[in-house]
Amino acid sequence: MTKESDEQSMNHSWKVHNRTSKNDFECALIAYWEVSFDPISDDYTPEEIDAYELLKKWLKQVQSKYPNGLVPIYWSVKSKEHAIFEFMPFQFKHSAGMFREDFLTFFTWPVNSMTGERLNWLMLPVADKLWNSKRADKGGFIQEATGWKPAVLQPYIYLPALMNILDKQQ
Repeated sequence: MTKESDEQSMNHSWKVHNRTSKNDFECALIAYWEVSFDPISDDYTPEEIDAYELLKKWLKQVQSKYPNGLVPIYWSVKSKEHAIFEFMPFQFKHSAGMFREDFLTFFTWPVNSMTGERLNWLMLPVADKLWNSKRADKGGFIQEATGWKPAVLQPYIYLPALMNILDKQQ
């Protein structure tokens, strides 16, 4: 995450109860996205391959796997302070039986520490994922090469739209 997204997340502290340990705590939460096949970046470093070249490799894989151009996006809820990384509730289920357990299985619905209001999941800040000399986030090559990141709980990337961004940048 960039400093900006960290600050945006820190503007809201959420009270959460861990259903397993029975502990209560406060933390910042962020929506973390992973696109199908974006772990391709696990095999490289930014010194070995730049974001644009890695994006081209990824595009070859997803174009054959998803000929309709709709590439699934999977969502998690993340908190650095308390090592939370759980599937995000209310996301689109791309196949039957996916995500039987999610954040709300293990934690209560987060409430704002200041106001007591329940979290609106659509208002969570979305993580910035980058691919450069300072950060090598899994799948960060997509945002680094295009400047694009999904809206919270967006279920798909539409490849023709993403490729249009690339065409305009060249």
